[in-house]
Amino acid sequence: MPQLHDPARHEPLTATPWSVGAARAAIARIADDALNAFDPDALWPAHPLDDPEPPQCRHAMLYFGAGGVIWALEHLRRAGAIDYDVDFGLTVAGLVERNRALIDTWDDARGSYLMGDTGLRLLQCKLAPDAALADALFDGIEGNLHHKTLEALWGSPGSLLASLHMAEASGQARWRDQLERGLRILLDAMVFDPDVGGWLWVQDMYGRQTRYLGAGHGFAANAYPALRGAALLPPALVQAYVERALQTLSVTAVRDGDAVNWPPYPATGNAAPTKWLLQDCHGAPGIVCRLADAPRAPAWDALLLGAGEATWLAGPLVKGVGLCHGTAGNGYGLLKLWQRSGDERWLERARAFAMHAIEQVERFSDATGQTRHSLWTGDIGVALFSWACLRGDARVPTVDVF
Repeated sequence: MPQLHDPARHEPLTATPWSVGAARAAIARIADDALNAFDPDALWPAHPLDDPEPPQCRHAMLYFGAGGVIWALEHLRRAGAIDYDVDFGLTVAGLVERNRALIDTWDDARGSYLMGDTGLRLLQCKLAPDAALADALFDGIEGNLHHKTLEALWGSPGSLLASLHMAEASGQARWRDQLERGLRILLDAMVFDPDVGGWLWVQDMYGRQTRYLGAGHGFAANAYPALRGAALLPPALVQAYVERALQTLSVTAVRDGDAVNWPPYPATGNAAPTKWLLQDCHGAPGIVCRLADAPRAPAWDALLLGAGEATWLAGPLVKGVGLCHGTAGNGYGLLKLWQRSGDERWLERARAFAMHAIEQVERFSDATGQTRHSLWTGDIGVALFSWACLRGDARVPTVDVF
C-alpha cells in the first residue's frame, strides 16, 4: 500500500477534549500577546523560523509580517472575538513602502498577494476606503496578469484574489472584468500533459520549472479563484476550470483505502514522489481548502473526503502551528469538509486539531523563548482557526475572506 505521508512530519493528537472556554482563552491570550508586542515604529519582531535577514528585520507583508497580523487582529475584533483600542491606520498606510525595502531585492515581486503590494493595498482599502488607493491596487493587479510564475504566491492566481474581494465589496464592474480576464489568461496558459493524462500549469520560479499540484504554488491555488468567484463569472468559464481540475486531480491522486493525497508534483512513469507532504501549501489539506466548493458529485466527494481522511489519519504537523504548513491550516481542511458534507465528525475532528494547535503554541514558545507573530506561519493563525471552530466558519483567512 502507498505511504501517503511522512510519519516524521506528524505527531500523535492530543487527548485534551474540545473546550469552548479553553478556545476562547487561547484566542484572548494570543491576541493580547500580539498587541503587547506591537511597536508602531518597529512593528513586530520576526521569528527566527521566518528567516529574517538581517536578524533584526521586521517584516511588513501579509504572509509573515505586520500586514497579516493587523489583518488578523482586525478580523477578530470585527467578529466580536476580541476588543482593543489600538489604531493601526498610520501603520497600515506605511506598510507598502516598508515592505518594498525587502521585496525590491527580489525578482518582480510587487504584484504578489501575500508577499508584495497587492495584499497590503487591499488591507489599506478595507480599513480606509479611498479611490486613489483602489486605483493603485487595480493597476498593480493589471501589471501582474501575465506574471511568468503562473502560481499563486507571486503570480496572478494570488493577485486576482484582490480583484475578487474588491468586486464583492464594491460591486464595481471593473473588478469583475479584471477577474474574468485574468482567469481567461490563466486558462489559456494551461497545457495538457499526455504522460500525466491531465491539465497542468508550468511554474517558472526560483530559476527552475516545476508543475506543482497543491495550494501553495500549484494547480489547486490556480483553479481556486474560478470556483470562489463563480457567482461573478460566466458559467462556461467556471465549468472549464471545474472539469479540468477534476480530470487532473483524479489522475494524479494516490490512494490508500479511503485516504487520498497528492505528491507535490505529478510523478510520471514508474517514478515515485521524492517526498510526501500533508499541509496547506502542498498536499491534501490545501487541495480541500481551495476546492471544497466543487460540485457535489461522487467523483469530487471521493477525492475531497479521501483527502480529509489522509489529513486526519496522519495527525497534527510537527513543523508548526500556523496556516501554511501547520496544524491550524490542516484543521481548516477538516472544517471545510464539515461545511461541505454536514457530517458532524468533521467538525469534531477540526476542533480536536484546534486543541492540539493551542497546546503547540505554548509548547513551541517555551522551547524557543519567543512567540511567533505571523498570520500564515505563526500563532495568530491558531487564534483565527480556534474562532472558526467556535463559530463554525470554514472560510480560510485572506483567501476566502478579507
